[in-house]
Amino acid sequence: MTTAHTDATGLDRYAARVDAVLAQRTRLRGPQPKADLFAGLPADHPLLTADPRRPLNANLQILASYVEPDDVIIDVGGGAGRVSLPLGLHCQAVINIDPSAAMGAAFAADAAQAGMTNVRFIESDWLSVDPPTGTVALVNHVTYFIRDIVAFLEKLERLGRRRVLMTVISPPPPSYHRMLYPLVYGEEEVVVPGHVELANVLWELGILPDIRVLPLPPPLPWVAARNREEAIAGAVMAFGYEQWAHWPIEPTLVQRVRAVVQARFEDLFVEGTDGITPRWLTPGHEILLTWQPTG
Repeated sequence: MTTAHTDATGLDRYAARVDAVLAQRTRLRGPQPKADLFAGLPADHPLLTADPRRPLNANLQILASYVEPDDVIIDVGGGAGRVSLPLGLHCQAVINIDPSAAMGAAFAADAAQAGMTNVRFIESDWLSVDPPTGTVALVNHVTYFIRDIVAFLEKLERLGRRRVLMTVISPPPPSYHRMLYPLVYGEEEVVVPGHVELANVLWELGILPDIRVLPLPPPLPWVAARNREEAIAGAVMAFGYEQWAHWPIEPTLVQRVRAVVQARFEDLFVEGTDGITPRWLTPGHEILLTWQPTG
């Protein structure tokens, strides 16, 4: 028996993984709506509200250690500025480039509440915009679905000419419910590229980043439930966001997830002193990849 030989590169594998995830998501959840996926979030949603003047936690302190007073941070896909606005208190300016108008409104509101005037929001996709040049390119939890990762990285290096700061979570948050996935759909979930796949791409491009595991684990997308029904409802809602399908979950899928969770409740959940939490959610690590562009 002969073994098939493949010349696939890390770049090829990265693109293929993104294609496979999107193909699976489209087949099982339908195509992504064209509307702003975050337009329906309540004003007090955690994705939209974060005080820029809050004390920096250990992870943000490490990011801030790379920022200098005269830096202009280009925040790529920065959402409401949960990370870049606190850093903006320590540098010259922050320019947030994100395609969501809802996120832009929240970014402006959070900055205004903090009395920050050194910020700017550009509503656009990163690969489509012609933004001003900065000194630091900041990318937090954005790369999981970037198929043209080379163009994405090359643009980062051009416009964040002093340093690139990029964080991803392991395991990747679009696949937090990958253990529940086969129980609902009858097939394994294709998981988005994470820090390993990203590092392989960078190495192939001749970029040797510093890779740091940040000290604080990322918060899990779950608030301990007070009772069985609340836990089931939380599981249905959370599963609807799997593979970042941030649009309304279909009634038939609601019924399917609910039936699975009800039937396997004791296997899927654990009850502790703080309430009921899923067994399938595992604590992750936030990974920082950072480097200085060479030209």
